Amino acid sequence: MVRSVDADVLVCGGGVAGLTAGVLAARSGMRVVCVEPTRFPRARVGESLDWSAPQLLSGLGLGCDDLVRDGCGTHKREVHGLTSGGLRLVARPPTWFKRWPLQFENVTVHVDRERFDQRLFETAMDAGVEFVWDRVRTVEMDREHRVVRCVTNAGSTHRAEWYIDASGRRRIIGRAAHIGMHRWGNQRIGVWSQRASPATVEATVLHLDDAAEDLVWAWEIPIGAGRSSVGVVLPLAEFNLHRTEAGTVDAVFHRVLDRFPRLDSTHLTGPVCTRAYWPYVSDRVAGVNWVMVGEAAALVDPLSSIGVTAAMRHGTEAAEIITAGRQGTRSTRRLLAGYDWRTRQVANLYNDAVFSLLYRPQLRQRLGMKQAGLSYVICGYLTNSVYTRLTPATSGGRNATFRAVITLFRAWIHLWRAVARAA
Repeated sequence: MVRSVDADVLVCGGGVAGLTAGVLAARSGMRVVCVEPTRFPRARVGESLDWSAPQLLSGLGLGCDDLVRDGCGTHKREVHGLTSGGLRLVARPPTWFKRWPLQFENVTVHVDRERFDQRLFETAMDAGVEFVWDRVRTVEMDREHRVVRCVTNAGSTHRAEWYIDASGRRRIIGRAAHIGMHRWGNQRIGVWSQRASPATVEATVLHLDDAAEDLVWAWEIPIGAGRSSVGVVLPLAEFNLHRTEAGTVDAVFHRVLDRFPRLDSTHLTGPVCTRAYWPYVSDRVAGVNWVMVGEAAALVDPLSSIGVTAAMRHGTEAAEIITAGRQGTRSTRRLLAGYDWRTRQVANLYNDAVFSLLYRPQLRQRLGMKQAGLSYVICGYLTNSVYTRLTPATSGGRNATFRAVITLFRAWIHLWRAVARAA
């Protein structure tokens, strides 16, 4: 049945970013409608959250301890890196990072994405978000690139004061506005399943084939009592060669996992899933009455483990900007410009760091995986922690401080590139 729905905020997509924005906008008193084609619960990948996630989860009313107690995940205190050369690297935030004045988190969580997304959906329902189980087909814009309405596959027309593009890689508003993107590196693919076995450490364990010209890595992530997510990431071209020789995705999965002898690939349960990706950053992520969030705005390589954090941060800032604009407390145009700059700069910084310091062979082969990993961890952890500490979305002075932080770590990456060339 064709119908027209008027709302304060229309969210195109019900992933982590869209649900976060919807929850916070609805709690501020706005009518929020979310158009999402896939009902909950549903399976997703992306279980290892970084140390900036707890504050964003708290803002949604989802405490880390509560998620663990309710079986939605496990605590994450460390990251272990096991290299093909036999090196074991352990990264953990020092305890004094939690003290004043830094007050950075040093414990975060792994999540069972099916249960976590279900919990987030229930939180959105409790906040009053209305759901339309359909897919946005077209977005119509006027000459000023203002969104005027969205039309779904079923023919429903949806109009709102504000629109949030949380459609992931479809970039439904981005495409309608003819917004390009900058891609990083090459196409890769993640292949994963689950393993029935108890976790031995409260840590994400990464297995790194650092001898490869283009880094191949695998993960072990405890997501619940006696259950772990196990997967591998490799270049798509290499996966296709394995597929030609091995025949099935399952055979390719086990073949690639065999490259990591310290990874327990027994007791795998459930289907083997795949997801190809190519990291990118949109050339623009905000407009007159619309905001792009999550993977609609940018896709950062999953080796960074900031995907869920970025999604929650985008959704949080989008809701804050819309609320501030409606209340007239700040210039909406200035807030949107700040969001646009931060989102693109942070995503580009992370993708640059991952590819320059880890994927490309120069630094890890000339100075060793330990130095390459340390140079990335310092950049990645501190950038995200400072961002979380400053919360610059609606704070002009803090925004200026964060610009300085971005400039500093961009120089950090250039420095290590130069060191690798000179080694």
